[in-house]
Amino acid sequence: MLTKIQTATLMGIEGHAVTVETDLHNGMPGFNIVGLADTTIREACQRIKPAIMNCGYLFPRERVTVNLVPAGSPKEGSHFDLPIALGVMMLGQDTESLKHTAFLGEVSLDGTIHSVKGVLPLAICLRRAGIKRLVLPASNAEEASILEDLEILPVTTLREAVAIAEGEQMGTPYLRKETPGIPKTEYDYSQVVGQESVKRAITIGAAGAHGILMIGSPGSGKSMMAKRIPSILPELTYEEKLEITGIYSVAGLLDDHRPVIEERPFRSPHHTITKVGLLGGGARPRPGELSLAHRGVLFLDELGEFDSKVIDSLRQPIEDQVVHITRQMGDVLFPSQVMLVVAANPCKCGNLWDDKKVCSCTSQQLESHRRKLMGPFADRIDMHIKVNPVTKENLIRADQMAAGMSSAQMREMVLAARERQEHRFRGTGYRDNGSLDERGIKAYCVLTGAGEQLLREAFGRLGLTMRGYHKILKMARTVADLEGADRIAEQHVAEALMYRPDIWEQA
Repeated sequence: MLTKIQTATLMGIEGHAVTVETDLHNGMPGFNIVGLADTTIREACQRIKPAIMNCGYLFPRERVTVNLVPAGSPKEGSHFDLPIALGVMMLGQDTESLKHTAFLGEVSLDGTIHSVKGVLPLAICLRRAGIKRLVLPASNAEEASILEDLEILPVTTLREAVAIAEGEQMGTPYLRKETPGIPKTEYDYSQVVGQESVKRAITIGAAGAHGILMIGSPGSGKSMMAKRIPSILPELTYEEKLEITGIYSVAGLLDDHRPVIEERPFRSPHHTITKVGLLGGGARPRPGELSLAHRGVLFLDELGEFDSKVIDSLRQPIEDQVVHITRQMGDVLFPSQVMLVVAANPCKCGNLWDDKKVCSCTSQQLESHRRKLMGPFADRIDMHIKVNPVTKENLIRADQMAAGMSSAQMREMVLAARERQEHRFRGTGYRDNGSLDERGIKAYCVLTGAGEQLLREAFGRLGLTMRGYHKILKMARTVADLEGADRIAEQHVAEALMYRPDIWEQA
């Protein structure tokens, strides 16, 4: 007697379809699970047998063998409980009618079905494998219901799942709850006094997905402005919501109050974070802060306080836009397409550029701090901005005149520039100006004669590296997009050059 039940497993945030084959044959009573199952799955036999009996069903007294297909790939997760239990309970019955139905869920000893992590990426891979109906814990139904072409059947007990599997009841498909519109964030750039030049730079960064490094004295508004960046970014598309929600599902950060991620993430890890916490990893690799900020903003406040090795580990994932983790069970990839925003003080005490305060740092401390801020990691950030403190004149001007740019005004400019980039890069594999490589820069960053002459002069005078040269071209392309220009003119290059200065020479 053989049954086949469909389910899936996770590798990182990618799901892979799995068939649970259950066979009953003569021999000493036993329950074996084969097919590279992890400890959680191997322990399932200790949960499933009492759960079946406590629900009033008989457990076979012969030898039961469960094979997880494909046998050569590792499997993990307590969500295998439900398909294994159904495989055992349906021995002797025809399961051909279930080939387009999949099952996920953790089973307790009394037969209750509990929620599991990673439901959305599991559901996506099952849909891709041809599954039409998905039976899962009721507490995971809202999360999976974002998939518009997959029938979701929530269950709370093993009995309900058996009734659906045996065709006694079809189950009521779950209808996604009507959610209100995205709540308006309380953060708005109209609340920022002064700093109009920095807000202009942030608009450019958001329009082209360029990384931003802000260096300034404590209290100058760096963190305040960084927290408001999501308010000017485009809304998430349907596919982006699926992608981000899948990451948060694997990380176990979804709940009944937030079953689907509707807004762009903003992650601000503390400077004591470890490399694993930032990039992801562990015995069972899970996404770190970098991947949790995917499609949103990763804000590193007080860069000078982070461990140098942790910061250096970001260099390749930021450029490649993917975190590559190698384990014995195989390679795991976590996406890391983020807008990187970094803030730092000019020195350890923060008073180096303050005319009214005295810097207490030694020359050795100053040099060490400067190396961390202007090292290889910072060189990979497109825009370097000096943030000056707000002056008395700024306050008087703010009281007497209209407020500066608001988030709505900045967002309007960002959306217009993003639309131009979307039209330009359609079908090319590029998403925005910040993602351009050398080939893309050559194809799409076309300069006027005057613009090319200015950039050549700057290359020699400023001693730019080729990386710096390419970053200026990408920023100039974004400035031109904000103005609706097809070619990069002299004034666009001139403004881009403002964001790759030697900040220390300006001080």
